[in-house]
Amino acid sequence: MNLDRGLEATRAIREKIAREHGNDPRRLVEYYLKYQERFAERLRRAPSPDQSSREAAEHPGPADARGARR
Repeated sequence: MNLDRGLEATRAIREKIAREHGNDPRRLVEYYLKYQERFAERLRRAPSPDQSSREAAEHPGPADARGARR
């Protein structure tokens, strides 16, 4: 793991939360889903499959190094 001073605090908090939930992935997911519900009004919904393909056609992505579209 790279030492990045800007991420040390975030990693410490994530490790603390994991310890508080017994390092159990299921309990962690449950915790994060409940936490996410607190901010539901701020979240953007994923586009429906037909909407995302329509938007991709209307707004093509950036060209890669060879100049081809992705």
